[in-house]
Amino acid sequence: MNPGSLHVEREGGHVRIAGDLVLGSFRVVLAAMHQATHVKGFTDVKLDFSEAKLAFPGPMLAVLATCARLRDELDVDFTLIRPAEGKLRRLFTNANWAHLATPGKFERSTWQPTDVLPARRFTSPDEQEEIVSQINDAVLSSSAELTKRDLAAFDWTVFEVVDNVLRHADCSQGGLVQLSQYPARQQLEFVVADGGRGIPRAMRTTMPKLSDVEALERSIERGVTSTAEGMGHGLFGTHQASSVGAGHFEIHSGYASIGSDAGARDESIPVTGTLVVVRLDYSEPEALWRALENPERLDSADYVELRYEDATDDVLNFVVRKEAGSVGSRFSGRSTRTKIEKLMAMYPTHPINVDFDGVSIVSSSFADEFLGKLFVRIGALRFMNAIRLRGVSPTVRSVVDQAILQRVKHEAENG
Repeated sequence: MNPGSLHVEREGGHVRIAGDLVLGSFRVVLAAMHQATHVKGFTDVKLDFSEAKLAFPGPMLAVLATCARLRDELDVDFTLIRPAEGKLRRLFTNANWAHLATPGKFERSTWQPTDVLPARRFTSPDEQEEIVSQINDAVLSSSAELTKRDLAAFDWTVFEVVDNVLRHADCSQGGLVQLSQYPARQQLEFVVADGGRGIPRAMRTTMPKLSDVEALERSIERGVTSTAEGMGHGLFGTHQASSVGAGHFEIHSGYASIGSDAGARDESIPVTGTLVVVRLDYSEPEALWRALENPERLDSADYVELRYEDATDDVLNFVVRKEAGSVGSRFSGRSTRTKIEKLMAMYPTHPINVDFDGVSIVSSSFADEFLGKLFVRIGALRFMNAIRLRGVSPTVRSVVDQAILQRVKHEAENG
């Protein structure tokens, strides 16, 4: 039995993965894939997870990045067998792992949670920007109580790690990213993986004598970069932010790995490419922001400023059609209200223009969950001062007014 209760067997092009796929053992799967393709020459490879019991985003994205690289370089055709265990089997589909492993067999995940991001591929700056935006939107829609500064710090760390793939990986398949949330522990985790040249090779373009261990240790030092361009603050700042509270940081690349303690370790099995796992603890307000060295010097406006602040007035613009996704369910209404409440906490003196332009009808459940509950939670006076409804059709106005009246009556009767 391998470390982390993982057992991997290979028979020809059939790779069986049983037990728990965790960060301490996933390299064994990569070794079996390498043996099947590079050593034995199989171009039809079956990844059999039928006996898997646990699988975490970090190890899975490393496996999926390897699948993409082998498809591209060796024309390997993968077949995925999902776990027999029901919850894990659904996770393979919902988290988009099944599609990324075998796009020809499994459709892209249609699961659309508001507070996490299933695994996604990005190959261009435009796709990178869209994914970072989706991640920030998921955090705004969640129960994570981040201050504006902490959200800016989170935005920066995600962008820097994702951007490193496009700038340094030299990988035509791009990268993979996934966001998870652990509200009970007040933690956010994002994972980024690629099948490119890896950090050690990239670092040796300017520092040729570095070992893999030394390369990872240098990669998180302030001001160190693998190219002559840039200031090298990305992984350094990310490591600093992940040192807050119960945060965690881990990189796997080449024959080395490095964790939160900044001490790199030799590994017997290589990772072709890079895996970065970052868990951020937001339990202490503004701790993430303070952890960044000179955070005031971040040279671009943060996600919230760019998306919501009005260019000419001290007001926020909130376009329902763009923010809600759907206006027909209570679930969507709840996530939309969560966004508004976070924005009100971040900008306590700014009114919010809630723009219904282009929305011809909303369901009663959406209106109740979004505006009815918001009305009773913040009170009538604050609601009238802070919330400015714009572009509301007579039909939508009627539904919203009725929802607020019924919610106020319900609260009074059950107060």
